[in-house]
Amino acid sequence: MIKDILVPWINTDSERDVARAALSLAAASGAHVAMLVTVDVPAPMPSDWGAMAYDIYAKLHAEAHKRANQRAEALRQRFANAEVPVEVRVTEALSVFPQNTATMHARYADLTVLPAMPRNGAESMLVHDHFHDILRQSGRPVLVVPADTPARLPPKRVVVAWKPTAQAARAIADAMPFLRAADAVDVVVIDPKIGESAHGGEPGASIATHLARHGVKVEITARPSMNFSAAYALLDFAREVGADMLVAGGYGHSRLREAVLGGTTRELLHTAHLPVLFAH
Repeated sequence: MIKDILVPWINTDSERDVARAALSLAAASGAHVAMLVTVDVPAPMPSDWGAMAYDIYAKLHAEAHKRANQRAEALRQRFANAEVPVEVRVTEALSVFPQNTATMHARYADLTVLPAMPRNGAESMLVHDHFHDILRQSGRPVLVVPADTPARLPPKRVVVAWKPTAQAARAIADAMPFLRAADAVDVVVIDPKIGESAHGGEPGASIATHLARHGVKVEITARPSMNFSAAYALLDFAREVGADMLVAGGYGHSRLREAVLGGTTRELLHTAHLPVLFAH
């Protein structure tokens, strides 16, 4: 059961969709929502010109505190009459980056909800850094919600991207509350490879059997990528069946490989038209 949901405040543009998704999930499961606003003024570092003057740093810190408290108060007023309990936290990020602070809070939640990647350069990097650190280091799943896309949550139809990896297995375990409650679950295997060290003799059959034992209404689909990426094939299938959520393992490759060559995680983060639950 989902009982604790974390929503780190990243930008105003994404706040509406992310908050709406978190509140919908909380209403369905009786969960508590914590919205995290971070005071982001890193500790001053000495440079060739000497250390930052204390009074300058104190002023910057006071201004950052004021902005954070104003954001927090606006959120408290906005969700004062919410149907579920909403807590607004203000926390410092003095010696670490905001995403590190969010990661620490994520460890005490069942799920963190984040926006999908925006097109704005600076905000895009901030979203990516939050997503990367929380997914890799919190030990908890992350739900990414695209902007301006009506999300039906909890989902009635879920697509599970399956490959025999630790990340995919973790994603299925973390998504189990959604999978059990869904009307239909499609396990999709893209370009399956038959073999003992690959997808087995019948790709997807073993994980489908496992899900069925948990009471999940599951179907298996093996699908060729047709020279497109795995992410494209998954999203194309999700559109065809009218899925409300995609479940996928995140960052099966190193960060360097993802950055240089790209990858399914990165592409889904940029292009998904529906909420994606990632786990690592």
